[in-house]
Amino acid sequence: MFAHFNYHTMDASRTKQIEIWEKQYSPSQWSKRFPTASECIDYHLKFVRDLSDENRKEFQCNLNVAYGDMEREKFDIYGHDLPEDAPLFVYIHGGFWQMLNKEESAYCVKPLVERGFRVIILDYELCPDVALEQIVVQIKRAGEHILNYAAVNRVKHVCFAGHSAGAHLIATMLDRDFVATVGSKIQLIKHLYLISGVYGLDELRFTQAVNADNLLGLDDATTISLSPMQMSYQHLSNLGIKFHIYVAEHDSSVFKQMSIDLNKHLDRYGITSDLHILPGLDHFDIVEKLSEKNFVITSQILENV
Repeated sequence: MFAHFNYHTMDASRTKQIEIWEKQYSPSQWSKRFPTASECIDYHLKFVRDLSDENRKEFQCNLNVAYGDMEREKFDIYGHDLPEDAPLFVYIHGGFWQMLNKEESAYCVKPLVERGFRVIILDYELCPDVALEQIVVQIKRAGEHILNYAAVNRVKHVCFAGHSAGAHLIATMLDRDFVATVGSKIQLIKHLYLISGVYGLDELRFTQAVNADNLLGLDDATTISLSPMQMSYQHLSNLGIKFHIYVAEHDSSVFKQMSIDLNKHLDRYGITSDLHILPGLDHFDIVEKLSEKNFVITSQILENV
């Protein structure tokens, strides 16, 4: 259900509801690993930056490949020395569409490149420099560029993975217009890995934790049009694309419910989708562990070639 109200007309019950949403959409408050939310975030940022720096030093890269004209419309390719037709893995970072970048998001690279994947780490403009609606347009442009790149290099297998806001961007990228634009190249996409994703914007739209002063640039129409749970995926039903939806045990109940709901939503369109609630993990180490070859998500990616 989509909420349409504003702070000026809220009664006490709605004020209480907003307070609940503030915590539900603050993932660091649900981690069990650290005494405070700030320590969780500090650890995560140091982890992803340090490991990404190490991977840039270890593996051959083609950095800052442009897919558009704006400053952040670029991606980095790791394993650039692998065969041109190597399987292609594309990763889209999270950060609630307002934090992080590709330089901090290459922590998943090592086990994939070592098994023969080229890995693309994708960047995009951040809010409030642009509205969320424009970011979605950028991701579609990036997706088209990447599928063209894959076709030119005779790549037979492309998969996309995204964390949190990145999972949302993958789900919104795959609309009917995108599929029509890329044509038969959509068949190159075999698997999608959506990790602790955001699939509805109706609640977080009203939170200061995510959308202070409406930095995402949402209104009633875009709140609906940019919410995967409000999108039709009928056009994907015969393409054979498989969705793999993951969420952490120590994600908030809202994040877990969004993953459950998206899995059901896709099933209504006859799309293959599996749901995994991963025990003992939180919103952050569920992707930190992509650096480990034996981690359940990494293992599935490596097997699905």
